[in-house]
Amino acid sequence: MILVRYVLKEHIAPFMAALFVITFLFIVDFLVNILDSVLSKGLPMGTVLEIFVLNLAWMLSLSIPMAVLVACLMAFGRLSGDHEITAVKAAGVAPLSLMRPVLLVASLLSLLLILFNNWVLPEANHRSVELMSAVSRKKPHAFIDAGSLITQFPDVQIWINHIDPASGMLYGVQVFEMQNKGNPRIVYADSASLEYIDNGATLMFRLRSGENHILDAENPGKYFRIRFSSQDFAMKNVDDRLDRRDRNYRSDREMPIEMMFDVVKTAQENQEKYLADYNKTLFMQLRELNSTLLGDSIVPKAASLEVKADSIRYVRAIQRLKVQERSQLRIVERAYKRIEAEHKREAQYLVEIHKKFSTSVACIIFVLIGAPLGIMARKGGIGTGIIYSLAFFVIYWASLMGGENFADRLMVSPILAMWFSNIIIGIFGIVITIHMTLDRYSGNSGLFYRVRRFIQWITRLNKKIG
Repeated sequence: MILVRYVLKEHIAPFMAALFVITFLFIVDFLVNILDSVLSKGLPMGTVLEIFVLNLAWMLSLSIPMAVLVACLMAFGRLSGDHEITAVKAAGVAPLSLMRPVLLVASLLSLLLILFNNWVLPEANHRSVELMSAVSRKKPHAFIDAGSLITQFPDVQIWINHIDPASGMLYGVQVFEMQNKGNPRIVYADSASLEYIDNGATLMFRLRSGENHILDAENPGKYFRIRFSSQDFAMKNVDDRLDRRDRNYRSDREMPIEMMFDVVKTAQENQEKYLADYNKTLFMQLRELNSTLLGDSIVPKAASLEVKADSIRYVRAIQRLKVQERSQLRIVERAYKRIEAEHKREAQYLVEIHKKFSTSVACIIFVLIGAPLGIMARKGGIGTGIIYSLAFFVIYWASLMGGENFADRLMVSPILAMWFSNIIIGIFGIVITIHMTLDRYSGNSGLFYRVRRFIQWITRLNKKIG
């Protein structure tokens, strides 16, 4: 029991450190992506913090399995580097005994992660989408689209030729403003920028290099043309408050398993319904058309001897048959697309269902990989352990994302697509774990030597490239 507590204690510090570092990297990447669209839009700190907390859910679902892999590599690598593994083996304790408590904790962590991915993560994703939709309605670019007339602002219509996505600058700006007495003012500007003032209640156009065209309200025959190098044009923000609205629609990433199974069941029922309907109508007509072609009964049998191949009746019969064929072909194509769409919807949701389980079970798989590799990498230190972690994690997630893409395109089964990386890496982990256990008795470390040489070669290659 003392040895069990000691082994588990060795995993706590590297697990927490890896979890913090990996999650921090996700946070930095997330903040960079939303910096312009959220942080610079005058939102209160409470809203920004809520966005951060809601998106922390998907970050943890990814960082926890990777933290397990890093913790196993670090902990067993330190035990092996300090020759504690050798001492344990000399005392008659197999290395597998040291892995059992870690596997037990990893199994418990996998179970908790399944519950987290099924209950917490979908709800957090749903609320995050609702909040980001509210933010998008609040920001000034919500109604600003290039190449279309913008009429959402009261008494003002705007036309913009082009928007620079990098800087947010507006080019080719035309503003049509109706004055109080109904006489319009037209403003042309080469470029403009858009800013908040009055805590977001007003939008300010900073116009550059343009002209004002104004009609005199008292005498419409008088016309004023005023040029300017810079001019400000203020408008009331049509949506200056953060208006949150409940969304009834949920995507596959916003649903728990129970709701996704309902969608899968509906898609399967629709496929059966479409097949039954087309069996009654379409396929019966196709069989009749096929019998017509096989029987060569384009014209009535009584007149077949009298009709020549170049006669008008024969040509018209061929034309009618072509029209009938094309009509049936279009119906077949529409039927195929409807059935295929339901099949793809079924596969899409099955992928998300199995992903919740496969990514959680990865905690156990990574223990089977991390413990033997940690013992093998005892001379490489922390750097080698991190390289191993990144290598296997990249391979795992690349296989997972590739499998998801293939499953969505109906090229492979959703079950195989989501569990393939677990199966391959799990088999490899079991093999090296068995060899690690047998090494105590046979002294055969040839497998360890070959794997270590391969990883060292990869390490040297990365250093040369770097």
